Amino acid sequence: MAILSFILDIFVLCPFLILGILYLMLKKFTKKSVNHFSKAADITTIILFFSIPKTVKFFWSFDIGFTVLIIAILIAIVFTVIEWRTKKEIELMPLFRKIWRFLFLVLSCTYIAVLLTAIVQKIFILLSV
Repeated sequence: MAILSFILDIFVLCPFLILGILYLMLKKFTKKSVNHFSKAADITTIILFFSIPKTVKFFWSFDIGFTVLIIAILIAIVFTVIEWRTKKEIELMPLFRKIWRFLFLVLSCTYIAVLLTAIVQKIFILLSV
């Protein structure tokens, strides 16, 4: 059980590792020539929702899980309002796909920013000693 927990923690703390593994698995095991990266990114988005709060909690010991969820809901609201204003009829699946892909980009950039900030902070702490 401890090994499974350790593996899960590694995957949550390294979501881009999952993105790469999923991409390679989809490319190898699916016969359709669909966009494998998009499918892998869709799954990785779910993991990023858990990964960002866990990474922030690991480095700075405070919880931002609820904040990430609220920001995702606000992004979905903004996209829905824009879609409603520009088109007469809202198609749900294309709207959800746009929201989900945008969340992947935002969460990926946030995750990278959190990691870079933590690394720079740790370097400054080590240099100041």
